[in-house]
Amino acid sequence: TDGCGKAAAARRIDAAKLDPWSNEDPSVRELLREAFDDTDVLHYDLEIEIDPNHQTIDGVNTITVRSLVPGLTEFTFRLRDNFTITSATINGGTPVTITNVSTTTRTATLDRAYDPNETFDLTIAYNGVAVSRGFGSIEFTTQNGLPLISTLSEPYYAYTWWPCKDGDVGDAGDNADKATIDIAIIAPNSLRSVSNGVLAGVDHLSGGRDRYRWSTNYPIATYLVCFSSSVYNTWTVNYDYGSGTMPVEFNIFPADDTSGNRAAWEKCVTMLGTLAGVYGEYPFVNEKYGMYQFGFGGGMEHQTNTGQGGFWEDVTAHELGHQWWGDDVTCRTWHDIWLNEGFATYTVALWREFKPGSSGIDQAHAYMATRVPSSMNDSVYVYDTSSIGRIFSSNFSYKKASWVLHQLRHVIGDTAFFDTLAAYRAAFSGSAATTDDFAAIASSVAGQDLTWFFNEWVYGIGAPTYEYGWQTENIGGQDYLRLSVSQVQTAGYGVYQMPIDVKVTTAGGDETIVIWNDDWSEHYVLPISAAATAVVLDPDDWILTEGKTDVGYVAGPPAIVQASPAPGESFGFLASPTAMTITFSEDVAAASEDFDVTGATTGPAAFTLSYDSGSYTATLDFGGALPADQYTVTVSDSLVSAGASIALDGELADGQDPNSLPSGEGQPGGSAVMQFHVATWCDGDVNGDGGVDLTDLAIVLANFDTASGATRVDGDIDGDGDVDLADLAILLANYDSVCP
Repeated sequence: TDGCGKAAAARRIDAAKLDPWSNEDPSVRELLREAFDDTDVLHYDLEIEIDPNHQTIDGVNTITVRSLVPGLTEFTFRLRDNFTITSATINGGTPVTITNVSTTTRTATLDRAYDPNETFDLTIAYNGVAVSRGFGSIEFTTQNGLPLISTLSEPYYAYTWWPCKDGDVGDAGDNADKATIDIAIIAPNSLRSVSNGVLAGVDHLSGGRDRYRWSTNYPIATYLVCFSSSVYNTWTVNYDYGSGTMPVEFNIFPADDTSGNRAAWEKCVTMLGTLAGVYGEYPFVNEKYGMYQFGFGGGMEHQTNTGQGGFWEDVTAHELGHQWWGDDVTCRTWHDIWLNEGFATYTVALWREFKPGSSGIDQAHAYMATRVPSSMNDSVYVYDTSSIGRIFSSNFSYKKASWVLHQLRHVIGDTAFFDTLAAYRAAFSGSAATTDDFAAIASSVAGQDLTWFFNEWVYGIGAPTYEYGWQTENIGGQDYLRLSVSQVQTAGYGVYQMPIDVKVTTAGGDETIVIWNDDWSEHYVLPISAAATAVVLDPDDWILTEGKTDVGYVAGPPAIVQASPAPGESFGFLASPTAMTITFSEDVAAASEDFDVTGATTGPAAFTLSYDSGSYTATLDFGGALPADQYTVTVSDSLVSAGASIALDGELADGQDPNSLPSGEGQPGGSAVMQFHVATWCDGDVNGDGGVDLTDLAIVLANFDTASGATRVDGDIDGDGDVDLADLAILLANYDSVCP
């Protein structure tokens, strides 16, 4: 399954060319309406009576609204025009005028202008024959010959059964205006009615009717409000969360009430504890979690009470994951549906990884291998929210979206990833968030700008396809891996930048090196512990790709692998180098004009070049010790490989850090620039190694009180011909200093 079954249902709707929305003209939807964020709904008090025989709803809803702007004179709500509004009053009795704006939408003209923070209660009474839309927004059907009336409002369908503030059909919407709700369902007393929150009571009414009263004090998005009325067998299991217990309520069709099905659903209790360890405690722990059976062939994450059509473990985990990601933190718009469905899909991977008895991360990898999209040619972000099939795309809103999280986890590391989830929940609990909101938190927690990642994997299309090849060679006593990596995906996808794990197998075992890949074709020279016998790119499949193929090594640019003096190396005056050696990753055509050595004060240093093609080493002979100075060595990218004449890849991340070798950024071109230092022979530096330290003190003490004829290397620092207290005083005054 796709996790919850909505993707499959959306595909069926699209294939049948059914219009899930309405016949209104989108160009007039928002005319003459107040802005969505002009008001804040605080509470709904909804009572509905359902008639299974006539498929009617008779309801009344009191909406408590706070004005957020000066002079608010109208309030727009959604209720389909198949319902007749029998009365509309404000603040307990004053009639108000209701105008039908469209098939889905009504506007109430308020009794006066309301200013910021003023509130009003709008009461709407209505009745009519229900008309279902989408996935089954209000379905009057049967189960095993018994009545079954259920709702599934996502994304915009709440208007088909109750009046509420909501985004319009086909639009991006805004799920940020959550409210608490009391919901009462009146139905024949042979039926049990379940809904969100806790059961406040059951009233036995005349005419063989029961009223089930449910209430939640947790703010809830409109599309997550639900009810289901049918003949149910009910049982409860307690979830122990340490400081207390919470009821987990199950409602199952009698015909499906088997020990196996009960055990399958009761796995959610273990899941609650496991996911609490991953995400933090269950968001609605002060009320309940529930599962009820309904007619939809998948699942729907109604807040505190999941509707589910079967007994699949993965669907149970997916829907439970939604309680954190979708219910507590809700996608603000339908552009951002991946924040619901991608997170819930990845919850299944995390459940498999962390559940009791799991072997760990390999189980998450195994699950993600089953979530590879069959097509990569669209974005995770939903640009067209008018298409139900696109909103609930299996490939993009579920599968590829879950890979966004899987890849992000590897890019920033486990600690930062789970800290990001915690920070995201802390910032938006009880509210709604956008993709940019999540990206900003991830960047902040990880300590790096992740705009590139979200641009590629959420807002962009496609996925990379890699071809690679490798060679291994010992150069100067060190084994190296030459690696070529090319991206060969559809050009329209663009280039992907990603860190890639490279597993290198040697006689001593496996080692993993991480490379940064950000161009169509790149080459790497990597030091390894021994000769490579096998190389695998992204061995654990952390990256979503359309293929990774070893096609053999493709010749690339030479790089500098060793240098002596090394970048950043310092020498005492007496140890000043008389030559420099530079070793390349392969045979090069070296010429004197490719090299330059210049002192900061002494200027260019003359040298004689020799080159050994067997060791790939160029030697610059200075003809004697270099004078004290700071030297900059430049190897120009005019230097090319001997065979293919490919220009040097010479850039160093830091010309004074020996760990910057091997050189290169993966592409031909780019000169190498590195520095080394020859210190002066400063006061107290007896042995000329560039610093005044314990070795110098030992020499002075060993030769202390030497008769005339002593030299500087004997400890005669002041040059008076002997080693005495004056020399010792100079040394101690400069002790632990470095010669300039």
